[in-house]
Order: sequence, then C-alpha cells, then structure tokens
Amino acid sequence: MRLGLDYAGGRPGGGAIAAAGYTFVVRYLSDGGPGLPGKLLTPAEADDLRANNIDIVSNWETTASRMLDGYDAGARDAQAARAQALACGGSAERPIYFSADFDATPAQQIPIDDYLRGAGSVLHPSNVGIYGGYWPVSRALDHGTARWAWQTGAWSGGNTDSRINLYQRIGFVRVGGVQCDVNEARTDDFGQWSKTSKGGEMQLTDTLTDAYGNPVTVGDILKWISFHADLTVDELGGPGSRTALPPDQKMTGHPALGGRTIVGAIAEIGQALKLPGFDPGRA
Repeated sequence: MRLGLDYAGGRPGGGAIAAAGYTFVVRYLSDGGPGLPGKLLTPAEADDLRANNIDIVSNWETTASRMLDGYDAGARDAQAARAQALACGGSAERPIYFSADFDATPAQQIPIDDYLRGAGSVLHPSNVGIYGGYWPVSRALDHGTARWAWQTGAWSGGNTDSRINLYQRIGFVRVGGVQCDVNEARTDDFGQWSKTSKGGEMQLTDTLTDAYGNPVTVGDILKWISFHADLTVDELGGPGSRTALPPDQKMTGHPALGGRTIVGAIAEIGQALKLPGFDPGRA
C-alpha cells in the first residue's frame, strides 16, 4: 500500500518526505488566506516534490463549510483550483478533490452536491473529487456528483466506503518538522499528477476533453498545431498582440514538440482546445 501525506502548517520538503518513506502528497489549492502560509502549493514546492519522486494530488480547500455555498461557488472554486494546479505543473486532465471538512448532515448534501456539480461544469464531472467523512463521501458517490473520493477517518463512525481512492488516517506524524496527516492510497490511480487518464504515457490515440466537454485525441491536437504554424500569443490564450510566436516557440514534430513532451506541450498551451476556430477535422 502506498502511503502519502497532507499538510497545511508548513512545507516538509521533498527530500524529507522521501526519506520518511512516503511516496505522494495531497497538496492544497486555496484562495490564499493568511492563517496558514504553508497551506498553498507553490510552483517551487511542486518542482521540489517532483525532483524527489513524490507524486502530487490536488485538493481545493478554503473554509470548512465552503461547499454549503452551492453551485456558483463550486464553479468559481474549480476555475481558481485549475489555474493554480496548472501554474504548478499539473494537468487539466487530472482530478481535483474539494473539501467538506465538517460532519455534514443529509440535509446539507443538497448544497454539497450542487457545489460539486458547479465544479464539474468547469472541470468536467469525471475530474471532480470530494474529501470528507464517510456519509457525505458515500452520498456524493451514490449521486454521481463526485467520481473521486478521499475519505477521512474523522466523522466516519468506523465506516469506510469501498469505492474510495484515498483514506486519511486519524492522528499525525512529524516530517521535516511539520505536522502531517497520513493517507493510504486505496486504488492504483488516486488522482496523482504523474498518471494520465489511462494510467501510462500519452499516446496519439488517447482522448482528452476540451473546454466544452467534447472528446479530442492527442493526435488531433498535434495535427492542429502543425497545421497552424503561425499560432499567435492571443490564440494561445495569453496576453499580448496578434504577433506570431518567435520560431523557437513554435511546437512542431512528434514525440517532442520543440523539445517539449506531448504532455508538457499540452500543459504549456493550457486549455488549448477552447481556442477560437479549433476544428480537429480541419487538419
């Protein structure tokens, strides 16, 4: 069984985590509140974790009962969470868990489910996860509002849902001087960034989902990039004028695009499939 950590009061460092025998972390994406400065995953921390072969899993958490704010809150949080994950080298194709960090009642499941549906409207429902005790986690899985589940031993009454991907043990350890929770991976794919949706290296025939929920293959993306050799900064979704990218930034060829891997190129162009005029059939 793979064991990992989650932590909010500091950053133990990838070397200390690896030395302690843990192989992954669940790291927080947040709105940046000042109370816990070590809570938010940073690009530098993500680089350090990867350099020490520590897998990263995404969780969005602000206030404990944020999910009670419903659909619109879920959509806003998912947009912010995805942007932060991408800034740290994550992928839009990997799930994000959202926290119900309290003992939720059955009546509170209604806004919790609405929140998760809002998150799914941004991320796609297949990339939405929930963190919480046994009952809200099980209800979300039953209702189909979450496809990934990280259950905590707290608020669970000794019950464990057999469908969960991660289980957070009760109690703490100290790693690198930081108090951490210990987590068990209950499935091979539990949302770690190093996995693709198919559990291995991306192939030309693998399917991604565009910003509108339409399936498009990696091969389609590469053909489209090759077809549009004068791709501009605006078309990439970034700021600036409609000046063509410098030649050394053009991504051509396979399996590397200008020195970038397929996965890296897709991450770099971000949500490339929502670009105006994208049409896989055109290539």
